[in-house]
Amino acid sequence: MNVLITGGTGFVGTTLVKQLMQQNHRVIIGLRRDKQIRGNISYTKIPAAGELFSEEIIGRADAVINLAGHNIAAGRWTAEVKNLILNSRVQLTRQLVKSIERNRAANQPYPKVLLNASAVGYYGQHPSATFDEESPNGEGFLAGVCRAWEQEARQAEDLGVRVARFRFGIVLGPGGGVLERIKMPYRFGMGGYIGDGKQWVSWIHIEDLVHVLILALTDERFRGAFNLCSPRPVTMAELDRHLARALGKTSWTRLPGFVARTLLGEMADELLLNGQRVVPKRLIEMQVPFKYPDIASALAASV
Repeated sequence: MNVLITGGTGFVGTTLVKQLMQQNHRVIIGLRRDKQIRGNISYTKIPAAGELFSEEIIGRADAVINLAGHNIAAGRWTAEVKNLILNSRVQLTRQLVKSIERNRAANQPYPKVLLNASAVGYYGQHPSATFDEESPNGEGFLAGVCRAWEQEARQAEDLGVRVARFRFGIVLGPGGGVLERIKMPYRFGMGGYIGDGKQWVSWIHIEDLVHVLILALTDERFRGAFNLCSPRPVTMAELDRHLARALGKTSWTRLPGFVARTLLGEMADELLLNGQRVVPKRLIEMQVPFKYPDIASALAASV
C-alpha cells in the first residue's frame, strides 16, 4: 500500500514509518521543506496555506495518515501560539481533503482511507468522569482544537473516503515524546508529581498506537472516532510512582498547582492539573489486543 504521512518525522511518525517499511508498505512523507527520495521513502513538500497537494502525490496515495500539527507543549500558550496550534491542524487537514476532492472531480486516483489524529483533549477535563467515544465534546481550548480538526477530516466522508479519527492519549515510548521531558527531573533526584496527584492520565505505549494505526489502514471496521489509549488510565500520582520505580529513582518533590499555573498559564490546567479518564471502548469491543495494557509494563519498556 502507498501511504502518505504528514508529521512523519515526529516521535510517532518516525516509529510508524519504520513499521510500515518493515511490512513492505511504500511511504510518502509530507514535509515543510523540500527533500529528495531517500531509500524507499519518498518526500513531498507540504503546500503553503491555501494551496493543494499535487495531483500526482494524491493520486499515488492509497491512504493518508495525518499526524501533523504544532507541538501543543512547546511553550506557553500565547494568543499567537494558540493560533498556530489550531491553524497548523485545521488548515493542513482542509488542504488534504480539498486535494482529494480535486482529484476525485477530475476522475484521477485518490486515497480511499484517511486516518486522522486527534487527542483525548476532545473531551475537556474532569476530576472523576469516565469518557468513551460516545461522550460529548468538552470545553476548553484543546477541546475546541480537536473539534475543529475532526470536523475538517470528516468532510472526506462525503467523498467516499473511509475516515477514522484517533484521539491519542499521552504517548509513551523510548527515545522521545513527552516521557523524555517527564523523566529528566528524576535523574537529578527531583522526581515528583504536579498538583494534587489525583488528576487522571490517559496514555498509550507507542507500539500499541502504531499497531492500531497500521491495522486501521486495511480493516474496514475503523470508521468514526476511536480513543487511542490504554484501557487502564492512571492518576498522576500512580504514574509518578511507577516511573520512579522503572528508573530506580526516588520520588519526593511536589509542584503545587499554583506554581504550575504561574509558570505555564492556561496550559498548566489543560495539560497537567485537571486531566481526564478516557477508555478505548470501541477497541475493547473489537477485541484489539494491547501489548502494554498497564502502566508498569509500558514504562519498563520505555525508560
